[in-house]
Formats: sequence, structure tokens, C-alpha cells
Amino acid sequence: MSVRGLTVLVTGGARGIGRAVAEGALSEGARVAVWSLNPASLDEARAFMPALSWADAVDVGDRDAVSAGFRRLEEQVGPVDVLVNNAGYTLTSRFMEEDEAYWHRVVDTNFWGVVYTTREALTRMLARQSGSIVNVVSDAGRVGMGGESVYAGAKGGVVAFSKSIAQETAKSGVRVNCVAPGPTRTRILESNTEDGDAEKLIDKMIRRIPLRRIAEPAEVAAAVLFLAGSAASHITGQVLSVSGGLTMV
Repeated sequence: MSVRGLTVLVTGGARGIGRAVAEGALSEGARVAVWSLNPASLDEARAFMPALSWADAVDVGDRDAVSAGFRRLEEQVGPVDVLVNNAGYTLTSRFMEEDEAYWHRVVDTNFWGVVYTTREALTRMLARQSGSIVNVVSDAGRVGMGGESVYAGAKGGVVAFSKSIAQETAKSGVRVNCVAPGPTRTRILESNTEDGDAEKLIDKMIRRIPLRRIAEPAEVAAAVLFLAGSAASHITGQVLSVSGGLTMV
């Protein structure tokens, strides 16, 4: 399932699942670039993964920033063979208590960010007749999730978008798939709670998961790298859930 020798771009790659994907790709011998909106997290990523080929501060919700980010990456590293759209943003809140600014940030990051990066990547991949895109979504986008309504809608849109793009690009040798993580031990999970009691929330989640534990970032990364790599050469337009059986759809 190797991505050895390929250039892999991971958005939201400085922490959590994204960093686990980057670390896994490095261990397989890929050239790895990470994007993050937070410069401090990029410094942390460089310290944790000194073998990174490139790290850049890019807002995926800004189309011009994405275009410029691709140009800088190509100048420094070369064309992208694998795009992993992992950047995301959400809070746990009730829909009727949210404001429009929050909705726009959620949709800009989780949906438009995927559209913008995919367009830039496909411009290059289709010309080369090869490439792989893996979009990290959420089963909230397939079955819904109270407290994350707009986020679930954005992720559901990415699922439909991915399947549609997979149909358009298959004849050109480009594959597009999704990985849908369930509850995963990340900083976002531990901090994104209404009452601040992360362990209480995690214990509640575990009781609903058939495998009786939440995922570690490396377990989600393994699914991403499988779909990105040569072992999945005949797989496109699919959604792989990594939820411990929490969702079976």
C-alpha cells in the first residue's frame, strides 16, 4: 500500500489525523508537504517531523491562497501526486444558537476548501493522467449528528462531491475516495466539549462503539494511506468508515 516516491500534500497536516497521515507517508518513503492555517502548529510539525519536504501556512477556504500555495509547493518540491484533504473546523453547538459567521467558516473550511484544493490538484493530475485524492470526511455527513448540523451538511456535500468527481476523472487515471473517521483521540475532540469534561464525553462515546474504544489518529491514517496508495489502484468513489463499528452504512 506504499506511496513511496510520491509527493503527498496533507491539508490540516500539522496535528491530529493530518499529522499521523504525514508521518505515515514519510515512513513509506514519500515526499510530504503539510498545510496548516496556524503557523505555530507548523513549527510544531517541523520539529516533530524534520523529514518534511515542505510546510506552509495556507487557508484552504481562500481560493487565491490555495492557488498560491500550490505554486509555492511546486516550486519547492514538485507536482502533487496525492492530495489528502484533511483540514476541518467545527464546534459542538446547537443550530439555533449559531450565527451566520460560524456557518460560513464551517462551510468555507470543510466544503469549499476541498473544492478549491481539488480543482488545483486536478488541473495538474489530469494533465499527467495519474493521481489520487483522499478526502477526510465524517460519518456525521452520512447519518447526521446533533450539535454539528452545518458541519454534517458540509461533510455530506464532500461525500457527494467526491463520488461525482470520481466518476468524471476515472478514465483519466485519477482516483477520488473518502475516509470517514468516527471519534478519534485528537486535541479537537478533547477540547470541543460543551462542559469541558473531555473524558466524560469520551466514555459516553465508547459505550456506543462496538469495539469499545475510540480510534487513534494512526488508525485513521492507515486507511487514508491505503486508499492513497497502489494497493487501492482499482478503488474509486468509495467511503471507508473508521469508526469501530459505530456506523455501519
